[in-house]
Amino acid sequence: MQPKESRIKELLRRHGLDGAIVSSPENFHYVTGFGGHQHTVSRQPGFSVAVVSAREDVPTQLTTMDFEVPTFEKKSAGRFIVRKYDTWVGLKTWDEIANGAVVPAPDVMESSMDVLKKMVKDMDLADKKLGLELDYLPLGYYNGLCQAFPDAVWENISDLFVFARSVKTPEEIEMFRTLCRAADAGFTAVSQMVKVGVSEQDMVRTFRETVIATGKAAPSAWSMFSTGESGSRLTIPGDAVVQKGDVVKFDAGVNAEFDFYTTDTSRSWVMDGADPALCKLKDRLYEGQRRMIAAARPGLPINELYHIAYDYVKEAFPSYRRGHQGHSISMGPATAEAPYINASTTRPLEAGMVLAMEVPCYISGIQGFNIEDMVLITEDGCEVLTPNTPHYL
Repeated sequence: MQPKESRIKELLRRHGLDGAIVSSPENFHYVTGFGGHQHTVSRQPGFSVAVVSAREDVPTQLTTMDFEVPTFEKKSAGRFIVRKYDTWVGLKTWDEIANGAVVPAPDVMESSMDVLKKMVKDMDLADKKLGLELDYLPLGYYNGLCQAFPDAVWENISDLFVFARSVKTPEEIEMFRTLCRAADAGFTAVSQMVKVGVSEQDMVRTFRETVIATGKAAPSAWSMFSTGESGSRLTIPGDAVVQKGDVVKFDAGVNAEFDFYTTDTSRSWVMDGADPALCKLKDRLYEGQRRMIAAARPGLPINELYHIAYDYVKEAFPSYRRGHQGHSISMGPATAEAPYINASTTRPLEAGMVLAMEVPCYISGIQGFNIEDMVLITEDGCEVLTPNTPHYL
């Protein structure tokens, strides 16, 4: 992926910030275009860190463990300054191994924080106004930063990254197309085998095997199948078997692993023998979602999009209550992030947004529904990225 460093620099300047220390795996990837292996699997701050100056003429500096520095240098292709900190890996030179050469070792091993101090000072940011991802950082690490840079002024920029990520680049849009095609294939495969007598585990296995078989973006799959009364509660798939009259609620997605991007889509299929009231509800939810999709276009205030679906469902079912009708989606770790399609968000839709448009309804102890598709806002309307899986069997 291409770095989005310039986008972050521009937003830092807009918010009156001199620079930022980028600590989370997702936003490190957003800035640089790649992720660190140990940083990603451990999610520990300090395993990989990017220091970004708001000035365009000051290159971003990265630090990572000595074992991963050659990988970072290869992926950076000269764009970033990469600096190592010492770890337990104990890298050796070939001369030491083959010829018994003695290479002088430093008296003290430098930690990630030691190198970070040098980077910030070298970039003339130690006494400046800096952004931090305070929604990600543990308190202990934040206190360490305050001790290391007593003259710095900190500002939380977690929302700044969410804002930046809400409008996708053409390359990111292609990533979502790839992931959504894989998800759509998995959903379609399940739609062709779901029936009375099929277990939740059967559906999970079919979805995951189909997604992996697509081979697109090395995806992994998550899934939240539930049947009958399980659909009215948040739960992972269990041992339930589809019964006559059930609603099969299927909420699932595909992840891009070390590229972090993810999807979120839902279907709710009503089995034969269901109470007619459930079929009426399903139709209304589906029609509400279709109305949202038909109306979506650049410039439409997001709260108006919310009311298109919410008011339509509530007209037929006065007890309907729902805080949002969808959300933006990008790199996680959560599948849902701002802007949310709710009654208070007045931000207009923009071309390049990717939204999960959903119209759910849960009936305590009875059944659950969610009608959800991934939708790209285009220059003159929108495009459903998960079009192939049927909403009705």
